[in-house]
Amino acid sequence: MKCLIVSNGNIENYNFYKKIIIEADLIICADGGAKHLVNMGAIPHIVIGDLDSIDEKNRKLFVSKKVKFLKFPVDKDATDTELATDFALSKNPSEIIYIGTIGSRMDHTLANIALLKKLLEKGVFARIINENNEIYLIDKEIELYGNNGDFISILPLTEKVTGITLKGLKFPLHNAEIRLGSSLGISNSFVDKKATIKIQSGQLLVIKARD
Repeated sequence: MKCLIVSNGNIENYNFYKKIIIEADLIICADGGAKHLVNMGAIPHIVIGDLDSIDEKNRKLFVSKKVKFLKFPVDKDATDTELATDFALSKNPSEIIYIGTIGSRMDHTLANIALLKKLLEKGVFARIINENNEIYLIDKEIELYGNNGDFISILPLTEKVTGITLKGLKFPLHNAEIRLGSSLGISNSFVDKKATIKIQSGQLLVIKARD
C-alpha cells in the first residue's frame, strides 16, 4: 500500500502533484496540510494532529465528506507529521511519500527529513518530494532515473558512510568513504538515464534536485 502524507509546508505548483495524489492508496492529512489538498481538489482519508492549523472552512468540508479526524493535544511530544507517520506505519505500507514537508520553518523541515531514518530502520521505502527535490535515505542501494544534467547529491547522516559506489553520474565513485560534515557529495549530475548508488555501511541521504 502506498501512503501519502500531506503537511503544511510550501507547495507552489499543485499540478505537479496530481499523479502522486491519484496513485496514493491512503491519503493522510497532517493538520494544516488540508489547504493543499483542497487546492488540489483532493479529499484525505484521515486528518491527524492537534487541529490548530486547519482552516475552519476546510474542516467543515472534510466533515461533510465523512473524513475521519484523529485529534491530539496541542502540547504533545511529536509533530503532526510524525503522528501521521505513526498512523501510516500502523497500516503496514510498502511506501510512504511526503509532500508539503519542506518549508520556511527549518526546524520542521529537518525534523521531517529525520523521519526518513525511522522508516528506513523499519524497512519502509520513503521519500520526500517537492517541485525541485526528491529526498531519500538509504543504507544499501538505490536506483534513480533522471535527465542529463539533473543533480544528485549525497550526504552522510551517520558519522561516516563507507563503500560508496556511484554509477551513471558525472563524478563516479568506487568504494569511497565520506564523513559527516563533508560536502564531497554535493552537486553530482546524471550522465545516463539511470544512476546507481550503493553503500556498505552507514546511512546516506540521497537528493535528486532540479534548479
